[in-house]
Amino acid sequence: MKLNPRELEVLKILHESSKALTSTEIVNSGEELTQSTVQAVLRKLLATELVEVQGVTHSGNVLSRTFGATKKSKEVLSQKFLDDLRNFHTIIDKKTILNGLLEMEKDNPRLDKEVDDLIKFLNNFKAKHSK
Repeated sequence: MKLNPRELEVLKILHESSKALTSTEIVNSGEELTQSTVQAVLRKLLATELVEVQGVTHSGNVLSRTFGATKKSKEVLSQKFLDDLRNFHTIIDKKTILNGLLEMEKDNPRLDKEVDDLIKFLNNFKAKHSK
């Protein structure tokens, strides 16, 4: 599934939010997003089931729907990331990619846990594929 930069930005905003957001909140969270663009993007993302209406809230004197990302959207974003990675796998080695991903994490306790989880994963992966 192809996603344009605005669709990716709206999905990123929704995934990073701890709560469902109105279209106005999405506009205010993005860079150079307009209300009409966000509404058009939300219509497309709703139609493709990457976003869902999670509620209704008062926004001033009107009722506004709140939106959240779906599980499917995370799967689509993960697949897009992996597809992009496949395009460069002959240029960028896995060690460099993994180092870059781990360097993004600034929370040391969380990083320690992720490294431990990766070590377990790699040991299991190696055992599985050594047979």
